[in-house]
Amino acid sequence: MGGFSYQSLMHLGGVVVITHADIVDLGRLSTERWPLISLYLRIDKERIDEDYAIRLKNLLRDAADTLGDRFDHEQTEAILADLERIREFFQDSGDRYGRGVALFSSSRAGIWRVYEIPRDIESQISIGFEAQIAPLIRLLEQLDACCTCIVSRDRARIFYGVTAEISEIGEILDEVPGQHEQGGWAQARYERHIEEHVRAHFKRVADRLFQLWNERPYRFLILGGPEEVVQSFLDHLHPYVRDRYIGAIHLLMVANINEVRQESNAVLARWRQTETQRLIETLRDEALSGDRGVVGIDKTIMALQQGQVLTLLVDESLHVPGAVCSRCHSVQPETNATGTECVFCRGELVHVEDVLPSITTMAFRQDAAVIYPKVPELQAQLRDLGRIGAVLRFNIPSEPVA
Repeated sequence: MGGFSYQSLMHLGGVVVITHADIVDLGRLSTERWPLISLYLRIDKERIDEDYAIRLKNLLRDAADTLGDRFDHEQTEAILADLERIREFFQDSGDRYGRGVALFSSSRAGIWRVYEIPRDIESQISIGFEAQIAPLIRLLEQLDACCTCIVSRDRARIFYGVTAEISEIGEILDEVPGQHEQGGWAQARYERHIEEHVRAHFKRVADRLFQLWNERPYRFLILGGPEEVVQSFLDHLHPYVRDRYIGAIHLLMVANINEVRQESNAVLARWRQTETQRLIETLRDEALSGDRGVVGIDKTIMALQQGQVLTLLVDESLHVPGAVCSRCHSVQPETNATGTECVFCRGELVHVEDVLPSITTMAFRQDAAVIYPKVPELQAQLRDLGRIGAVLRFNIPSEPVA
């Protein structure tokens, strides 16, 4: 029998790669007294025409120059000290990172977190009393763990990872008697003997997939192998694992890692497109009936304020100027944010160029799914619905969409 071991995918050369669980944790990260710096830096080491160190220098300088009177003297001193700490960190350790870095710092509050971002990201910096996680929410689907298992009647190979980072982490090999008569056994009896070995093998593989799900939960399961083998194996999966199955790839046991990645990513892309199409159709039907759906910026914000959003669909090119309350963090579009006080709690309004980051963050913190359609056809369908909308958790009285 072959061995089985797990390899760590969350640490690369001592660098912590951000995970979905990290983003959930960051979504709860806030401070009361000491400002928190949220920094995103695109590294782009392959581009010799643009040094990330220059990009960082400009970000830190602009952050210091635009503090104004937003903070008191002690808070300002703490921010400037953190900006210097960040500069020194990248001077000493920046070369350890690949395509991007997310860093969160508030030294006076005991916060210092640095993560590798597994894809390019727009460089930006913000200072407030909560972690700015909107850029990470856009990356969520790139961070959903996937397990791919190629299975035959006597062998299995297990792969685990996120998108391009899928790696082989285990192999199972069981002895199954040959498909021929031996020792004078009747053919039917011998075939039953073979099938018992195959069922035992399938159960062992299924148990390992359930063990992996318990230790390192994955959102998606993809199976590979002959169609009849995959269909037989599905019956042996634990219900929790079976619920994560999204499709099959037709690869032989000898497939190389690049083939497994390519085919697995193709299955994931098809599943996401189909699921997004279903959600847009659900949003349209529910909004038209005035039932569990709203479209447009004003109704979507109101649904968020009431904690009703189950799924938020957003056109990623949408930008809405407005304001965010400094006390309750509610969002108000420019058409409503005409004064200086929040309409909900009378807190001070902070006017911003775009409230979409605050909207997606609010939805994420309410455990809502945030979906950005990627396919042009789906983007066009969402634009027809006002470019933003929400499927709701429960019915609300509302006027049907005209």
